[in-house]
Amino acid sequence: MILKRNGLFVLLISILFWACSLISFDVLADKLAQNQAQYYANLWDRIRNGFALALPPDSKAIRKLEAPYAQNPQMLNRIIASSERYLYYVVEEVERRGMPMEIALLPVIESAYNPLVKSNSQAAGLWQFIPATGKTLGLAQNVWHDDRRDIIASTEAALDYLQYLYRKFDNWKLAIAAYNLGEGAINKALTRNSHKKRSISFYDLNLPIEAKYYVYRLLAIKDIIANSRKYGIQLQPIPNRPYFDKVKVHEHIDISLVTRLANISEVEFNALNPAYNRYVIKVLDEPRTLLLPKNNKGIFLRNLETYQDPRVSWHIYHVKKGENIKEIAARHRTTVKQLQAINGIARNKNLTLGQKILVPQTMMEVHAGNAAQKKKQLQNYQSRVYIVKKGDTLYEIARRYGTTVNQIKLWNNSNENLSIGQKLVIMKS
Repeated sequence: MILKRNGLFVLLISILFWACSLISFDVLADKLAQNQAQYYANLWDRIRNGFALALPPDSKAIRKLEAPYAQNPQMLNRIIASSERYLYYVVEEVERRGMPMEIALLPVIESAYNPLVKSNSQAAGLWQFIPATGKTLGLAQNVWHDDRRDIIASTEAALDYLQYLYRKFDNWKLAIAAYNLGEGAINKALTRNSHKKRSISFYDLNLPIEAKYYVYRLLAIKDIIANSRKYGIQLQPIPNRPYFDKVKVHEHIDISLVTRLANISEVEFNALNPAYNRYVIKVLDEPRTLLLPKNNKGIFLRNLETYQDPRVSWHIYHVKKGENIKEIAARHRTTVKQLQAINGIARNKNLTLGQKILVPQTMMEVHAGNAAQKKKQLQNYQSRVYIVKKGDTLYEIARRYGTTVNQIKLWNNSNENLSIGQKLVIMKS
């Protein structure tokens, strides 16, 4: 009996040991996968390592689609140059979700990795969503911004949608075809083949030629990148590191002010933040996320912290009955030429009743807007009153309450020095 008990004890210890070993192995495997992703100096090597989709049995169509890129490598490298700002982020997201790395190449055939491109069907952004699909996927489209062009929002929406299609069809090639053609058309093709007891693989479905060639084109680009040396193409290297960082803005702010505080050009800002339709970033219900080059985020935040002047100088004006652009320009102390340029109004085009145009904000409107914004912020906070003691400084008080000197000045509408017995309003969320 004692021997049996000892044997059972040894067995339990062995099982426990192997279980711990397996857990440790899983943790180690995850860590190795992360380290492996960081190991690649060139992002293309990391992308190649994640390819998962096989080429078709008959590769004639693939060879035909590869020809333009193989014969004109400059065309592919132009697309690669456009992708440099975004590709690392897309690769990270695709890898994090466990998707085939070919998905990161979809914007090559959708937009040539240009988030500002717009198709004849009004599709927009890296992932080329039409307005209706964008709305269905929760991408806001208004006078201020179009999130179909937003790098983060559109990428999340596209990958969410592709994962949904994969769960539905249990096949990545069908999911990619459905992204292009629509899930209804893929459903019909599957139903037809099922009723006729035919194969329901991607290659055996009677799909429209444009849908099949959409998938073939993706596979062609994947094949060129996987075997670039074979095709005599030297891919421009892309560093395997983030290009941009995120920063949230909680108040309306001019784009020109963001570029000045971040020390970047307007071209760079627009490339990273192509969603904005106007010269102002309008913060509506939630903070807006901006993208800034990795090295410029800290510069922007430090400069914003000390910036004291109004952050907006434009607002939307609704054209009233009988008004013309000359009258509006005079009222807002600007020129007709400037209003036309900012709003994209043709030289001889008349304004219409209710038309929304961007006009310079007068100082009175700026102060009124700031006051309204301040009131709204205060409504979301509870306040306490702090009585200034001997030796207190604004810096020490701000640090004690986890806020900033500028914020305390803003809450108390004062730039004056402290005095003993002075009452300061301190907000807490």
